[in-house]
Amino acid sequence: MIYQVRLLKGIFEPYRSRYQLQNAEAVTRLGSKLLVLYFLSLIVFAVGGYFGIGSESFSKQITAMNANEFEMGKLLIMGGNMVSGLLYPTLYIFLASLYFWIFAEVPYIKVVILQMILFCLQLLEKVLLMPLLILLDIGNDGNPFSFGVISQHFLSNDYFIHVFSEFTIFQILIIFLQYFYLKEFSERNNHLIFILVALFYVATWFVKAFLAYIHVGVFV
Repeated sequence: MIYQVRLLKGIFEPYRSRYQLQNAEAVTRLGSKLLVLYFLSLIVFAVGGYFGIGSESFSKQITAMNANEFEMGKLLIMGGNMVSGLLYPTLYIFLASLYFWIFAEVPYIKVVILQMILFCLQLLEKVLLMPLLILLDIGNDGNPFSFGVISQHFLSNDYFIHVFSEFTIFQILIIFLQYFYLKEFSERNNHLIFILVALFYVATWFVKAFLAYIHVGVFV
């Protein structure tokens, strides 16, 4: 069976997509879809940089800057976000695939395709969140899709508030969709597969929270 990479089909028709990918002997349209994802990621991150998303630490220094320093800072933020726009899909698609290939014993190319499908949801979350962050003038901790707002009523530690801010409705959907695919691709125990998936995302949340805690202005 030849599997044509159709990313949206992987989200909206998961049963059919999983069956076809599981039994695929060859894959087509992989390179073109990868280029599309990189292009979309670059656009989303560049727009986020243009509107200053993820630059809260820079914004606090505006009053101490002259016009040239302010413009240079804006260019640096834009450039940093564009670099993140290329780095983020690389890490999420290829490095994560390596993790699941090693520990879940799933064919690498099939995990790459799965990560591409899930990356669409990652981008969708950022696109939907962007106007809220801009119009409401809130940081990521105020993400209405996350547990960050609730955690602020119970926690005083900024780091753990950042962690809960990464725990969103979209991330829950992504975790279960990834488990849905991997449990059929791998011969390993289903409980172990779920643990591997959960550990991967929890680890990424802690890393993102740490970057936010030390004020690294990247839109991730």
